[in-house]
Amino acid sequence: MSKKAGRQKTKKTKQSQLTVGTKKRDKRKLPSLKETEAYIKEHNLKVMDPLSDYGFKRLLASERNKDILMHLLNVFISDDTGIITDISYLPTEMLGIRKDDKYVRYDLYCKNQDGKRFIVEMQNGKQENYVDRLRVYTSLATVQNWDEKDKYYKHVPKIYSFNIMSYDMPEFKGKKRFFSRIYNKDDDNDIFTKNIVYYFVELSKFAAQLETLDMSDERNLILYMFTNVVYLQEDEVNALTPMQMRFYEECQISNFTNMEKQDYVKSLMDYPSVHEMVECERKEAKEEGIQIGIQMGIEHGIQQGIQQGIQQGEANAKHQLVCNMLAKGIDPAVIAEIACMAESEVLELAKEQADGM
Repeated sequence: MSKKAGRQKTKKTKQSQLTVGTKKRDKRKLPSLKETEAYIKEHNLKVMDPLSDYGFKRLLASERNKDILMHLLNVFISDDTGIITDISYLPTEMLGIRKDDKYVRYDLYCKNQDGKRFIVEMQNGKQENYVDRLRVYTSLATVQNWDEKDKYYKHVPKIYSFNIMSYDMPEFKGKKRFFSRIYNKDDDNDIFTKNIVYYFVELSKFAAQLETLDMSDERNLILYMFTNVVYLQEDEVNALTPMQMRFYEECQISNFTNMEKQDYVKSLMDYPSVHEMVECERKEAKEEGIQIGIQMGIEHGIQQGIQQGIQQGEANAKHQLVCNMLAKGIDPAVIAEIACMAESEVLELAKEQADGM
């Protein structure tokens, strides 16, 4: 077999593996239309949550809404990339460099009119090694889009990683700002290269500062829609800017087809990242609990105190996680199964949340 034939066979095999994986995911079971309508009615769903997996992709990863994506990127990163006037969506699944390498899947992957690449991710809960995962994403995007004929590295692609986070990132603990950009810098804090840049928007910090922010700022206007579109009252809707209105109208469930409604409800019921979130929260709680336990150990004996601290830390983390999932509209039965709680306990927390609003 010739080398060329061998390369073609390898490429075909890798593509076949990718296709099979995609087909398997597409065969997911959707709730019936009757179940979907019942779920929408039970949870009084009128406006799509843009932070859900389906909501994020509908808003930013569809051809008809690329004006919303371009607006979002332009108001945050155009000083690095130049004004984006057009976007082309790219496949979100990327094969590894070698035959048996694991492939990665981006939430959204696209390029602009100049060929600059953008990886856009929505992260709804803490995951271990998230920043390292982004390093893999940007490195793979660089290698896969570099032409090996470019012997002098004159045309290495520029990669921009834009991340919308629903929580406070541990890496930015103690910092008030809700938008951060990360360049490669030298010891004098001078920028070494802008060809790979990471951007992070922490929506939790944005929401906490909302009342003190300048709401004529385009950045604040678009983030306001991500965090508040579900709760808008009629007078607020009437005051929306044209771009905010585009955003709002795209979130109206009454405009969905039956299949779109089913996809959205399936997304809410599945909540894909929940299991990873639970494990990450539990590990952090255990570490926090050990510190609490050391203090308790002064009075109750070191070993006993540490154990009690671990248990208390895990309990606090589980409580917070359940509250976060309830706020996202996830079915209490699903939450109970994931958190290893009785459904009655989850419903009690839901009632407490409702009474506190």
